[in-house]
Amino acid sequence: MYFELKDTTADILAKSRRREELCDLPLDLIESEREAYDIQTTAQDALGFERKGYALVGTSDPARRMLGLKGPIYSEIPAFGLQRKAQNFRLPPGTIGVQCEFVFTMLRSFPDDGERISLDSVADAIMSCRPAIGIIGRRTRHAIAGTNAAIADFGLHVATLCGEHAERGEAGDFAGIEITTFLFQRTMLSGNSSSVMGNPLNAVAWLAEELAANGRQLEPSDVVATGSCTPILQVRAGQHLAADFGPLGQVECLFN
Repeated sequence: MYFELKDTTADILAKSRRREELCDLPLDLIESEREAYDIQTTAQDALGFERKGYALVGTSDPARRMLGLKGPIYSEIPAFGLQRKAQNFRLPPGTIGVQCEFVFTMLRSFPDDGERISLDSVADAIMSCRPAIGIIGRRTRHAIAGTNAAIADFGLHVATLCGEHAERGEAGDFAGIEITTFLFQRTMLSGNSSSVMGNPLNAVAWLAEELAANGRQLEPSDVVATGSCTPILQVRAGQHLAADFGPLGQVECLFN
């Protein structure tokens, strides 16, 4: 049984991600969230890349329904998985789709000792925000079955493609932003930043709480990709996607 040998399971996942190959691990047999995060952490270590921050998935109701998740999940972003101003991206096997999201960069450690986690304290700890396209996918040939399987499989994170930095804002500045996606300049999906936990800064707060429960915290220059503000969109090679985040600007990519 793979899950009696977590290191073996994690090593197979890491090799599959590095080589962009699919494997046959029955991740649906993972029994607990704790075991799933343990496997994910060991797989991240096996990848051997510097971590750049965190990617969240399932922070909105439509995303959770599509992916079959009970709640939000997170994973660390390896250096190769964070791309700035990317104009082209090759979709690997197992790609599920894309999510239009906010990427916050931390100004300082958060939370500080004794600091209360709130929208205002999160806003104070943020250095900047960027619009982004998140690529989500799996490393197994089997469709993801449940939250624990998704967590173990790098939280379904493939890559985060970031646009330009926008000015740091107050907590209220990120609520109610309209997002529109275009394929070949034709409107496909629209959404609102409030679909991410009421305000995308709440996704940062949720992550800070999760990390604090395990004796960790967000560090200066960490990025946090908040999860999708729109329904997850399936894309294919040859398609051009643009996402308009209103006052935060646009981000676009050609998939191949």
